[in-house]
Order: sequence, then structure tokens, then C-alpha cells
Amino acid sequence: MTVWRIVFLALLLALPLGSVSAQDLSFYDTMSGANFVQWWQTSAVPACQAETKANVRYTSSGSAEVLQRLKAAGSAGGDIDLLFLAPDKIAAFKAEGVLEDLRTQASLMPNAAKAEPPDSDHAAGVDLQGVGAAFFRYSYTLIYNNDQVAKPPRTWKELFDRRNEWKGRISYVDPRSTVSGAGRFFVATFLRAFGASLELPGGKEDASWAPAWAKLKEFEEANARKHAEASGAHVTQFATGEIVIGFHALDFALYSRKLGTMPPSIKTVLLEDGVPGGAGYLAIPKNIPDARKQAAARFINCALSDTIQVGMVRDMFEFPGTAVWDKIPAEVYASMPTKEIFQKSRAPDPPAAALKYISDVWAEKMGY
Repeated sequence: MTVWRIVFLALLLALPLGSVSAQDLSFYDTMSGANFVQWWQTSAVPACQAETKANVRYTSSGSAEVLQRLKAAGSAGGDIDLLFLAPDKIAAFKAEGVLEDLRTQASLMPNAAKAEPPDSDHAAGVDLQGVGAAFFRYSYTLIYNNDQVAKPPRTWKELFDRRNEWKGRISYVDPRSTVSGAGRFFVATFLRAFGASLELPGGKEDASWAPAWAKLKEFEEANARKHAEASGAHVTQFATGEIVIGFHALDFALYSRKLGTMPPSIKTVLLEDGVPGGAGYLAIPKNIPDARKQAAARFINCALSDTIQVGMVRDMFEFPGTAVWDKIPAEVYASMPTKEIFQKSRAPDPPAAALKYISDVWAEKMGY
């Protein structure tokens, strides 16, 4: 045997099994806006790719398309290994039976033990039964231009009663949007504030919905003529002065102000009688091979690490998905509400079925 063959065999035998080629990992994000897509690509994915020892291919995609791909793949598993889902979307994916119970990967995910209720257990009113790990938590907020709105409303009733002060310059995102849930959550919380149960017995409204829809129709008459169909378009309405008060995700408002895409006079307030909040969930498809499940679990464990969590809060103005509040730099709270304010102002999750129903019927109810 020649010397080079002896050397080659020695090197081959020294390699651990499975290390000849790195595991590929396909990560499909159906939740993030443009700012967060960039953060995943430049911060979390590179950091967790190294720790996961996998080649992570990150893709931003629509949830409906991804769900159909998983259903079509069936027991074959398909080519998607990791998901990032909004609360109502993870509820829908769970109902279709396409998600892995992450508790089966607990040994690879010790950071999951830092999860906090209610988001660790429930999303959009659905018991998760282990299929999702809350990566971040968010709150929706009332956004206003302090140059035009010196004294913002503090409750939903006050917002309704004062609507004509900003007639034609108040708005929220179109609830039918496929890329932003802000409008659906606005409508659901508004309806609840005016008495709607948000329950749909037999798939139909109970009697509590009609008076609340009538209130929203009155409110709609004060709105700007066009509802933005995406987060960026809504921000542009603020930047141009087309609207001076509206409703959106807190993180997107603060991040946009930091970038200068919204004016520095933009302020936020969490309505005292409750604003919707929720979490973004990392999940693993059910039927993929074990090696890919394990790689995805290691990625999730990295994403839930204190380092990634604290950096995400500091840079992206989200609330942490895990119990790392005491590790967040104090200066962060110059812009963000504290843990106590976040928890006190949070309204109960609207049911996933109600959010879907609102997106289907809102235009008809408002006369569009």
C-alpha cells in the first residue's frame, strides 16, 4: 500500500460518523417583516448555523403556500425543516397535524426550559401541546404623531369617541392582508372592546357581534380612504403625513423610527384596557427524517439562548420569548415598555377562528 493511501485511510477513519458533509437545514419564515428578515439573515442565522453545524438555507414565504407544501408532502416529509409562524398560523398548522411535538427533542433544546406562559402553552386561544417554541413576544400599539396628536387616547372607548378629531387621517392595516396581521388584531380587539364575544358557535356569529360591528362601521367613516395592505405601506402613510394616528406592531413602529422611515415625533401608547399581543413561534415539520429534526432542534436551542434573545430585544424592539428580562440592558427601556407594562396591558388572545373570520367578512361588513 502506498504512503498516500495510508494517509488517506487514516484521515478517513479519524472523521466522526456523519461529519463527511454538513446537514442541510431549510428554514421557512412566514411571519417576519422586511426588517426582521434582514435580522435573521445577518444575525441569528449565521450565529446559529455555526452552533447547529448545519448549512441553513433561509427563505421568507407565505404561510398558506408553506402549509400546502407540508400537506402535499404527507408522510414523505418534504424539504422544509424549520418554520417561523405567527400565533394564528401555528394554530392552523397544528390543526392540520403537520408539526412535531418539540418535547420529543427536549434533550437537544435545554434553553426551551426558560419558556414563559402563556405563550409557551397557548397561541390564538389554542393549546399548543408542545408544537411551538416562542422565539419573541410582541405587542400591538396605538401609534401617533406627537406634532398632531398632543394628547393620545388611553382606551378603546376614548379612541372611538375622539375619532373625528383625526377624520381622514386615522387608519389601520387592511385585515385581509396576507403579510400583516395588524389589521385583523385591531378589528378583533376593537370588536371585543365593544362587546363582541369573538365566539363563533357553529361557525356563525352570536348576538354579541352585531352591535360591535355597528360601532366599527361608525369608526370606519372617520378612517383614511385607503387601508394599507402591508406594514411598509402603513409606515409610509405616517411618513408622508397621510395619517397621524393608527394601530400597528410596537416593534415595527420603533424600528422604523430608529431607521428614520417614520419621523422622530412618532410616539406609541399601549391602551390601558388591553392591546393584543402574541409570539412568533419556531416549529419543526412532523414527518422529516430524524437527522433533520435534530439539526432543527439545535437551531431552536441556539435561538432561545440568552445571547440571541438579548441581542434580538436590543436590536429589534421585540420582547423576549424566554425569561431573560433581567439580562436586558436598562437603556433598552428608554424606547420599549417594561415587562410589567407589557404584561399589564396585554389583552387575551383573539381566537384563531375569529381572526380568520374577520379577514373573510370585514370588507362586506364595512361596505367595501
